[in-house]
Amino acid sequence: MDTKSSATAISFWGKMEYLKQALKDLANCDDQIAIVSHVNPDGDGFCASLFLAKWLKLHGRNAVIVTDGDDLERFAHLLGDARIVIYDESLSFSRLVVMDCNSMVRLGRRGELVAKATSVLLIDHHEVEHCLIPAQISFIDQSYVCVGAILYAALEDELISLEPASRQYLGACLYTTLLNDTNNFTNGNTDTGVLTLAGKISALGIRPHLLYRAYFQNQSYREMRYTGEVLSTITIHHGGRVLLLWSSLEMAKRNDIDPGAVLNVTRWVQGVKDIDAIVFIREEQPGFHKLSFRSMKVDVNRFAARYGGGGHRNASGCHLNGELEQIIAMVMGDFGKALEEADSTDA
Repeated sequence: MDTKSSATAISFWGKMEYLKQALKDLANCDDQIAIVSHVNPDGDGFCASLFLAKWLKLHGRNAVIVTDGDDLERFAHLLGDARIVIYDESLSFSRLVVMDCNSMVRLGRRGELVAKATSVLLIDHHEVEHCLIPAQISFIDQSYVCVGAILYAALEDELISLEPASRQYLGACLYTTLLNDTNNFTNGNTDTGVLTLAGKISALGIRPHLLYRAYFQNQSYREMRYTGEVLSTITIHHGGRVLLLWSSLEMAKRNDIDPGAVLNVTRWVQGVKDIDAIVFIREEQPGFHKLSFRSMKVDVNRFAARYGGGGHRNASGCHLNGELEQIIAMVMGDFGKALEEADSTDA
């Protein structure tokens, strides 16, 4: 019998008691453990990975975090003694933990690790996307603001009892997951529960203002110059309701940066007056673009799904092949229809 298929049949979604047991089993196993998050790691998936790696180390397990060789400079203050390896085809691990995504597409080349693992634990808070990762154990719950919030809920009692240095480091990782997925508590997902959680994590001994500075205020002049070029591309569509901006490989080359390492360009235009939606198109390879959607009006998770992407109701993304002008024409046309649907729903 295929072990992975039979195990998937008993997967759970959103049952915390089972996640707690899965983490306990992970901490007590003797297998090789690897942790991965989605391509272009962010402050939720990657910092949740750092958290889990450290927590396992406190239990005597040396997990490794597998990346695509990304620029991790923005996380320098949290890397500590984490074991990070760059993916190559020779790697394989008995146990794999996938953070902050549920689609095989979002793992890129590292998706091969899923097929090689005998046990896969998936922890995510996004809407279920296409090409669902085949995991033995899946915890997917969109009610959590970030993966860090899920980990805190699973391990809260243990975190409080840790010695101060470990408690502070783990708290710093968790707080950064909150910073990332709430955009420093300015996104629409910031509510009483999120602020209460931030207070609990702060009580672990962290210094929130320093974590904010380290994560949001450490851009290089090259990154700021690149961001300025991107902002100069702003155009307004659909009667001033949709803000579009884009970046090219030439911009990245001119500023000598990896555009994937630039922190969330859309945050610079969130809050623009009278705008219902933001669309950011970033060229990743010639003729291949990553699109990011932000809106409090349109369900952009549903919108991104038409292109094979997904995410959350207010923030999502996808990838598309084609020339920039063609992509803009198609997406703006579709967004007009999405706005009409949203308007009719609100009426």
